[in-house]
Amino acid sequence: MTGATELFPEKRCTVLLVDDVCDSREMYAFFLRAAGYAVHEAADGSDAVAVALEFRPDVIVMDLSLPSMDGWTAIASLSGNPETATIPVVVLSAHTYPAGEQRAREAGAAAFLAKPCDPIHLARVVRQVSEACDRAFSAPSGVSTAPRTGPTPAP
Repeated sequence: MTGATELFPEKRCTVLLVDDVCDSREMYAFFLRAAGYAVHEAADGSDAVAVALEFRPDVIVMDLSLPSMDGWTAIASLSGNPETATIPVVVLSAHTYPAGEQRAREAGAAAFLAKPCDPIHLARVVRQVSEACDRAFSAPSGVSTAPRTGPTPAP
């Protein structure tokens, strides 16, 4: 029988999920946690920067329309700070026009996803943009506990 320490990594991939819409944030956080990610949450750009500095997540998933500090400004602030500059940011936004995506990438976003987004696809992209997440979910036996092509099957 395989023990839990063999199935799940000691260091889980940590995601900071930033969205001012509570229902959206809760839904994506629920799915990411179910897929094995550790998730911190923030409801605006200012909180996102503070939480990122405190917890140093492996990946940040950021909405663009946020109160107090919008996502573009928060991404630029994170990219400009040596303590958070290496954290990949995945934009998850309804701002799907090309100028918004270009502005997000210029600010430092590693990936851009349009809302609504399939949570399985979000989990896949989070893993793809972070070597730390990919390592955390790569068991020595080659078994993955994070979805690549779909939800993780029950043991």
